[in-house]
Amino acid sequence: MPGAGPAIPGLANDVDLVEAFGNDVALPDALPSVVLIDLDQISLAAPDPGFWGWLSDKIESLPSDVPLIMLAGPDAEIPEKPRAHAIVDPRIPDECLFNLVCDTQRALMRSEEARIRRMSFGRVPGYGVARHHQGSSGLLVIGIGGRFLELQQAHERNVSLVGAFDQNMGELFLAQRGFDAVILDAALDATLENLRQIRMDSRYASLPVLAVVENPADIPTYFKAGASDVLVVPLKTTNLKRRLATAIRSGKRRRLADKTLAESHKWLTEQLSKGGVSQDYYSRYLDKARAALDKRGLDIWEMKLLPENLNAPDMTTLLAPDINATVLSIADATSREEDLVCFVHDVGPIAVLKSERGKERLQARINAILGHTRL
Repeated sequence: MPGAGPAIPGLANDVDLVEAFGNDVALPDALPSVVLIDLDQISLAAPDPGFWGWLSDKIESLPSDVPLIMLAGPDAEIPEKPRAHAIVDPRIPDECLFNLVCDTQRALMRSEEARIRRMSFGRVPGYGVARHHQGSSGLLVIGIGGRFLELQQAHERNVSLVGAFDQNMGELFLAQRGFDAVILDAALDATLENLRQIRMDSRYASLPVLAVVENPADIPTYFKAGASDVLVVPLKTTNLKRRLATAIRSGKRRRLADKTLAESHKWLTEQLSKGGVSQDYYSRYLDKARAALDKRGLDIWEMKLLPENLNAPDMTTLLAPDINATVLSIADATSREEDLVCFVHDVGPIAVLKSERGKERLQARINAILGHTRL
C-alpha cells in the first residue's frame, strides 16, 4: 500500500510501494492479499513519474489477479494504468473497506472459476440467459438529482445510459435487461431505500451501485448501506470517467461470470440423467482448478457427499430412499456458486471447495438440514 494510511483489519502490515520504488527495494515473493493505493497519500509523496509504469509492470507480473483498490477523493488525479478493480472515497469506514477487499477477491475467483468450467465442460447448445443478464453494456441512473447530463458526458460512448425517475421504475428496468452498474442520484432517504431494495435481491447483491452525495458527512452512511462507491458533488469529469469505467468493468466481469456459472450448473444438472459427470471431465476440471489455486497459495478440498462422511444424526436418514440425490440437492442449494457440486460417474456426489473452512461449513449445513427434515 502506498502511503501511510490505516491498515486494513485482519491483514498483515502494509508494504509501502512508493518507498520500495524510490529505494529500489525488492517486493516480497508472496502473492499480496490486496494492492491498496491511497491517491491522496501519493500526491503528498510526489513520487517519480515512472512510479505508475513500475507499479503496472509489478502487478502484471503477479502470477494471479489480486484486488487492486484505489482510495480517491473527488479531486484526485486517477491514473489510467494500472486499472483498478474498485475505486472508493477514502472516507470509507474501515469495516466496509475490509468487506470490499473480500468481495473483490471473491469476484476475481468467481471469474476464474467460470473460465475454468467453460474450458473443462464446454458450452450448452442453445443455452439462453436470464433477462437481467441480457443486453449490451449499460448504466442505469435512478433518481432526479439533476446530474444526468454530467453522467452522460462522462460515460463511454459504447455504454448506454438509461434513466429511471424512481425506485419502482428502476426495478422494472433491472428486471428487463442487464446493467453493468447503477447510479443512485436522489435524496438521502430515497437513496438508502433504493440501496436496501437492490441489496435484498440476490440477483443484484454484487451489482456495482454508486451513490451521488452532496453532504460529505453522509459518506459513511452510504457505504454502510451497501454502496460500492460514492460520487461527491461537484463531479469532476476526468475523475468521474475513471470511476464509471471501473464500475462498468467490474459489472461486465460479474455478468459474464454469472452467465457462465449458470450455464455450467445447467450442464451439470443434465449429466445426472446420464449417470453423472465422466471421470475424464472431472479430472480435467480438478487439474485446472488446482493449478489456478496453487498460484494463490491455496488448494482444492474434495468432499465426498456420502452418508458415512456426514455424521448423519440417525440411521433413518442413512436408510432413506435416494439419500445421495437428497444430499446432493442440499449441498447444491447451500454451497457458493464458485464451489463445484456434482455427481461423478462411478464415484457419487462430490463438492469441490476452495478452502478447508468451506468444507466444515458445508458439512455443518448439510447435517443441520438432515437433522431437521423427515426424509
